[in-house]
Amino acid sequence: MQTHFQKTRHALAASPAIALVAGAIALVVLQPVPAEAQGFGVRAGAVSGENGTIAGSRSVMSNGQGGGAVRRNFAVGDGQGNGTAWSGICAANINAAGCSGRAATWSADGSFSGVAGTEIAGDNGFFSGNRTLDRDPDGSWSGSSAVEASGQNGSYNGSASFNDGTYSRGAVYSGADGQSATVEGTYEIGSGGSRIVTCIDASGAMVECP
Repeated sequence: MQTHFQKTRHALAASPAIALVAGAIALVVLQPVPAEAQGFGVRAGAVSGENGTIAGSRSVMSNGQGGGAVRRNFAVGDGQGNGTAWSGICAANINAAGCSGRAATWSADGSFSGVAGTEIAGDNGFFSGNRTLDRDPDGSWSGSSAVEASGQNGSYNGSASFNDGTYSRGAVYSGADGQSATVEGTYEIGSGGSRIVTCIDASGAMVECP
C-alpha cells in the first residue's frame, strides 16, 4: 500500500512543473533534516551580455525541528524577446511534505506557454493540482487545470479547460460515507452555458441535490 509520501514522489515524475525541482525533493523529503540542524543559506547570480541574460538563485532552510525547505529560481533570455523561466520550492516537516513549481516560455512572436503544479501529502490528506496556460502568436488563449484532494471527510477530483472562448468543467465530490455529487458544465462566450449536477446518497440512490 502506498503512503502519502510515496504518492508525492510518483506524482513528481508526472508533473512537468514539479519535475523541475525533483532534485530539491531529494534533499528535503527523501533525506529528512536532522532535528538538531538549523540555518538558512542563499546563493544568487546573474550574467548579462550581447547574447542575452541569465539569472538564478537557490536557498536552503532548516528549522531545527526536523523540517526544512529548498527553493530554486532560474531565468534566461536571448535579448531578442525569447526566454524561459522556472521556479520551485519543496518543503517538509515531520507530518507533511510537498513541492510547488512553475515554468514559462515566451517568444518574440507573442506566443507564451506556462505550466504550474503543486503536490502536498501529510497525515491529514493529499492534494495535487496543476494548470497550463498557452497563447498563440495570433492572440488566442487556451489552458487547463486539474485538482485532486483527499482526506478523512472524503475526496474531490476536478478538471477544467478553456480554448478561445469555450470553457468546460467537471468535478466529482465523494464523501466518506459513500455519498457523491457530480458537476458537469460548459460555457461559450456569446452563446451561454449549461450545468448538470447529479447527487447520490450513501445507499447509491440518486437524490435531489441540496
